[in-house]
Amino acid sequence: MKSIVAGVLWALAAQTLLGQSAPHVPLGIVSDWTHHHVLYPHSKDDSVMARLQRDPRWVQNWYLRHREVWWSEHHRGHRSSDHRDWSVPLSASPSTSSFEPLFDFAFTIGPNTGYGNFNTTDIGNGQFFATAGNLTVTGGPDIGTYPLFPGGPGVTTSPSGFFIFDNILYPSIDPSVDNDGLLFIGNGLEINIFSNPGNYQFYDNTGYNDMGASFGLSIAPGGGQTFPAKFVFDVTATPSCTNDFVVMGIPANPASGGQANIVGFNNLYSFQGTPTPTPAPYCPTNGPTVMFAYASGSGHVPASVTISQSGNQIAYVENLSTGSSYFHVLTIGTTGTNGASATAAVVPGSAGGNNALDQRVLLSPDGGITNQSSTNSVFIVYTPNDANDVAYATTYSSAGNGSGYLYKISNVFSGSATPTLVWSVPINAVPSTPVYDSISNKIFFTDGNGRIDYVTDTGTSPSVVYSAVLASGDTAENTVTLDSTNQMVYASFNSNGTNAIVVQAPTTMASTVSVPVGVETTIYTGPYAPDFNNAWYTGSGTPLMYVAGTGTGALPTLYSVGFNGSGVMNSIADATTAALATGTADSSPVTEFYNTALQKDFIFVGVTDNCVATTGGGTAGCVMSLDITGGFPTVNASSTALAAPGGTSGIIVDNDSTLIQASSIYYATKTGVTLVKATQVGLN
Repeated sequence: MKSIVAGVLWALAAQTLLGQSAPHVPLGIVSDWTHHHVLYPHSKDDSVMARLQRDPRWVQNWYLRHREVWWSEHHRGHRSSDHRDWSVPLSASPSTSSFEPLFDFAFTIGPNTGYGNFNTTDIGNGQFFATAGNLTVTGGPDIGTYPLFPGGPGVTTSPSGFFIFDNILYPSIDPSVDNDGLLFIGNGLEINIFSNPGNYQFYDNTGYNDMGASFGLSIAPGGGQTFPAKFVFDVTATPSCTNDFVVMGIPANPASGGQANIVGFNNLYSFQGTPTPTPAPYCPTNGPTVMFAYASGSGHVPASVTISQSGNQIAYVENLSTGSSYFHVLTIGTTGTNGASATAAVVPGSAGGNNALDQRVLLSPDGGITNQSSTNSVFIVYTPNDANDVAYATTYSSAGNGSGYLYKISNVFSGSATPTLVWSVPINAVPSTPVYDSISNKIFFTDGNGRIDYVTDTGTSPSVVYSAVLASGDTAENTVTLDSTNQMVYASFNSNGTNAIVVQAPTTMASTVSVPVGVETTIYTGPYAPDFNNAWYTGSGTPLMYVAGTGTGALPTLYSVGFNGSGVMNSIADATTAALATGTADSSPVTEFYNTALQKDFIFVGVTDNCVATTGGGTAGCVMSLDITGGFPTVNASSTALAAPGGTSGIIVDNDSTLIQASSIYYATKTGVTLVKATQVGLN
């Protein structure tokens, strides 16, 4: 049986041979975080393929695995640029809007109770510097909300001279703050939370002081592992400098005329700087240009965004420091002013300006009585022509032992229809980003109790099915990866009490296999999503899973894991491993890409510090390109790398075209907050 895509291409070719001219319909392709988490390896079973091909997401994934059919006139050989492509800033204040992990905290110190959140920068050795945040005091004499006062990481004196502070966090130990502690100022008060051996202390500058033992600090779901998203307007025609774009959400407070929290760029296939390389890039601009820069709502956009199949709408979650969150559907403006830069944003649909439409839904199970945060991405279920697209989103509260909700939202990418909350389901732990499988009709997520949970989308009042505890340590909430073809789900946990692990289970959750990939980490939330070699996708060769595990617990290390003849993952990783850093660091998720023109299989991965590849990567954060065509790669000081301050976000791939500047990767740097495009070959 021919695949749907192959059948369409054959029919178009036949019409051409018969002298017929079919009307050209652009075929847009989205590359975003979801295509790293719902995978469709090839099956020789025609009935399996027939089921998969009914899902529009399968068509999207087919094109992402077969980029050689894109812009076919540009695939007659391979050329690569000898230059780094471009890098554009996303923030006027990188220290307060970085793609580092976000932290939540809650405390009971004497009669004082409260909660809060932080933006952070990883300063190494298991320490994070709090750069922005809020303290909300809910009980005691100082009830109110207080912003974090900037200062540190060296010891700093408060404006009143009453306190010293450094705003440093220690997530892997208790006490999580040191004797200098954190400073918050507002309502005419200064509040210092610090640890004086054996006790946390809550102190204000009126002289009021209380001691207690409770200050809980946790990395928010998502762990700062966001992805850019790219839209290609038409893969069956020539590429478009105008319509092809990359969009990124920014964890920053937006302001009209100032900082954006959603920004998109076109003119992607360009080069930035001088001299212009020869041959000239396809797009003649000096780097990319801003397509839109919006101040959407008043909160951060800390997680990955998702683009509609038509490319005219995007969906994302806005997270507010007050502990509430909104689901957004933003229709990109086509008239007026849509923002000049990431630091000169406009409000969508603003008077006298653009015709952008920003619609939002409060993520609360009872309309706002229960506040729920969300630092997770939303999963969109594509339908033909986006007519009945729905979204799944999760929220959480870190109060007590943690809890959350799963939501279904309708009318997502349906033109101007209003997105509507269909149902919400309570979860008895903090959940990860949800992922939907069209074959089983289940929404999967991990939770802070170390489980893989699911909800079957039937009726108006579904319920959560919880797995057994698979990781009994203090686990992170990392997004699952679904093999929809073989009905397998993969989940990674940073701790089962001893090791970091990857778990494989059938979508029925009838059994599980886990493989250790390093010692447990109490500093970071990885290992993040695994990816697979080309043989796993094609069914030809030896299938392998690759994951950036934890090594000694603070040393990101590349592992490969094999499978038995029935597709069940081995419970022991392959003997060959490779450290990606020479000291304490975190990694990005790994991204695999098979370059058809070069007949090479690549893994792309970033590390936050101590990069092992010093020839181009330097000795701090970097992104690496590793050749896995012949099996496990060699990783050493001479490996192909490019410096990436603070490491990288998740990485998406452009193409393998001979078109100049169109065989690239896209990612954001965590320090400096820049969006970067670099060549796949050489990472120039």
